[in-house]
Amino acid sequence: MRVLMVVAALVLGSMGATKADTVDYLDLPLVNGNGEQRGGVHPDLPSDRAAIEQALAGYRAKGIAPARFRALLWQYWIVRAAEDAGVNLAEWDPQRSADSNRAVIFAVYDFYAKLYLTHPDTLRWMGFANIGAPAFAAGMLDLGTVPELRWFSSMLMSMQKHIFMDLGAMHAAYLHGGIKAVEELRDAGIIDADTTAAWADPAQAVMEFSSREQNLVIAGQFDRMRARLLPPGEMVTYAITVAGPMPVPGGKTPAQYRPLFGGPLPAFNYADRVARWDFLSNDTVPAYERLGRDAVHRIVQRPFAERVADYRATGRLLDLLPFSSSGVESQPSK
Repeated sequence: MRVLMVVAALVLGSMGATKADTVDYLDLPLVNGNGEQRGGVHPDLPSDRAAIEQALAGYRAKGIAPARFRALLWQYWIVRAAEDAGVNLAEWDPQRSADSNRAVIFAVYDFYAKLYLTHPDTLRWMGFANIGAPAFAAGMLDLGTVPELRWFSSMLMSMQKHIFMDLGAMHAAYLHGGIKAVEELRDAGIIDADTTAAWADPAQAVMEFSSREQNLVIAGQFDRMRARLLPPGEMVTYAITVAGPMPVPGGKTPAQYRPLFGGPLPAFNYADRVARWDFLSNDTVPAYERLGRDAVHRIVQRPFAERVADYRATGRLLDLLPFSSSGVESQPSK
């Protein structure tokens, strides 16, 4: 009888272990890889850091190729970045209203400011991301006030989350795990070889990271915004181009960079990926690169809510008139 009890105990224990091992995170698709829905990259993945660490340790110990636990690895660094930013990833939902997401929107950009201020000689892209953010955040909030335009607001919030999931997670990996963590992201197929190489000297990678953001991460989402039929995305995204100022000192507005028939309107749509990258790579990013450290510090240290208020449509009605002399200024009047 005692032998039977021992055997039964071993069998039950084995069954319990097998049941625990059935929590399988291998080969999961990135169903929310673009950040448009609530939570992380897959609904079955935990958002608890300890649980993810345990699963990752098990896969690494077994020598499983990182590409097979790509979703789990990416989720891990997104969770780490969210923790650092004070954001609840499980509840982060771009489909909620912009007003409901205001705290998350601001927390993300405050996190970028903190990373730059803590590592000004290394994480220089974070300073650029924070400086350009007030106009982007103002667009989310302004579009969210018009029922017919709330889809566009959600898309902008999805872009913010998508960028955070990509570049924010990469920064978390670099800070907490060094270049080896970045290389594991490459081995998993989350980032490419060129992006990995840029992390060898991130202080010189503002252009490379910006190119990844604009030409890979959010390019498809901008395309979908522009292609929307009702209301016409072509008109909405062109209005965003007209209204969007350039918060980088020394940078031009779209209308200044390429005026339509020499007038006060831009001759391109910011949602056009080729035109957008031409504008950013030849004017905006170089303008940021010319800024001294003290100038960047002064901007990012200013409360983010105040900077967003500078770009809200309700406070810039005169600036947004096509033939207003103030409409071509690259900086707010404050």
